[in-house]
Amino acid sequence: MKRRMQYFQNILAAIRTIAAGLRVTLPYCFARTVTVQYPDVEPVLQPSFRGYHVYQIERCIACELCAKNCPVNCISVQKSGPRKLDKTRDIAVGGAITEYTINHGTCLFCGLCVEGCPTECLKMGTIHDHSCYDRKDVVTDYVALAKSGRRTILPIWLGKAKLPAWAQKVRAYWQDMDVDKRELMAGATDPAYCSRLTSPAEGAGEGSA
Repeated sequence: MKRRMQYFQNILAAIRTIAAGLRVTLPYCFARTVTVQYPDVEPVLQPSFRGYHVYQIERCIACELCAKNCPVNCISVQKSGPRKLDKTRDIAVGGAITEYTINHGTCLFCGLCVEGCPTECLKMGTIHDHSCYDRKDVVTDYVALAKSGRRTILPIWLGKAKLPAWAQKVRAYWQDMDVDKRELMAGATDPAYCSRLTSPAEGAGEGSA
């Protein structure tokens, strides 16, 4: 008798469990569907969205904590010499950044690299789409971007002549970002330029390693 009662109790518990799940999911079967007409309509990105990285190269001390924190080893950093942050000018001085690449083909966009950055020079951006024709193009060379005066990638689709109004604003925003710092951005990749920046900061006692 007990076994029979237990059998029916198990069936009742299963029905209750299924009903609890359907109470949440079933209304969506009858709800009106909403399709965002992307790319004609701008996608809605949440505040916590993690897109392609934005890199302030002139503030980077090349400590490699971002690379060490990366769970898939997709970040590579090289420098010509030690760098430290000159807090009076809010720029890193010392050696030059000779390599800073992120393989976005293997990147998890987990944000652990950003959390470990002591100077907050690396951030997650809002560029969400980087469709390309060659696998090697997913490896982003941030040194080359800095030399061209850019903080982050400019996807192929943003380079088209005809774009929706929202995409034109996005392109203008990223292209015009920190225009006044482009000399510092390019200079952070040049050892000679970096040595000239270092001289006034020597002996100031400011910065972090």
